[in-house]
Amino acid sequence: MPYEAATQLVTDVITCANVYNLSVEKRPNEERDSSNIYIHAYSELSSYLRYLFIYYDSLVSEKDLKNIIDEIELIHYIKNRVLRQKKVYIITYNYDVFLERLLKLADIPFSIYGFDDSKADVILFKPHGSISFSFKIKIQEYSPYNIRDLIAESISQNSTDFEIKYDLQEDYPIVNAIIPPAGDAERFGFGWIKDIRKGIDEIVSKSTSKDEMMIFGLSYWHVDRNELDEILLSLDNKMEVRFVNPKPPTALEAVLTSLFKNYIHFSNSKLIVEDIADGE
Repeated sequence: MPYEAATQLVTDVITCANVYNLSVEKRPNEERDSSNIYIHAYSELSSYLRYLFIYYDSLVSEKDLKNIIDEIELIHYIKNRVLRQKKVYIITYNYDVFLERLLKLADIPFSIYGFDDSKADVILFKPHGSISFSFKIKIQEYSPYNIRDLIAESISQNSTDFEIKYDLQEDYPIVNAIIPPAGDAERFGFGWIKDIRKGIDEIVSKSTSKDEMMIFGLSYWHVDRNELDEILLSLDNKMEVRFVNPKPPTALEAVLTSLFKNYIHFSNSKLIVEDIADGE
């Protein structure tokens, strides 16, 4: 299948799931056809993504990460803030656990909001899920692996139903906490998503002009904009904002320039460390 056709098919599947979830929220008593091929395809996609990223994770050894950790400016930045007793809140839409693995190697304590009650100074929010979010009920050993319809079966997915796991080679939970790209997390009624969204709303609403925001990469595709705009509009517009991206989306850069008075774009993460050092 050509790339464009495949992309359109995936977008159709996810759009269908988004609308289906919204209808469940708006009209909970209405009968629905849970056998819809798009709904089942969505569950297949979510499952596929989890195990694809687990596979990618297995390709990178601890030795590989140790060899590059000194070159990763983000880790230096976080460590610097922790040493200065600053709170660091990280909102990431990545499914992988490379950041978590790097933080561990750097001996930087952290917690995953909604799943970890530790009082670490570094708190990660993963509103689109993670391969590390492992549902406590597993598929029994030697049982056939059946992909379940996450939406249609209405399986309870509260934060307490999950555990955080990093050893994932033999981990087969009955559901996956993954919101595929282009999925609108706000339309899903799962408890873990609501908990994380509530936590994000709390920290951004308390932001002040003395805070600073760092943005690394970040897509600004049309399907993500509602979720991202809600966060950006809730932040104090006088805070310092630094955006690191060699080729930033022009729409996102225009938005950041118009919303924040102290906005700077960096094409290289090394420049940001130098800029921070000069300001201290």
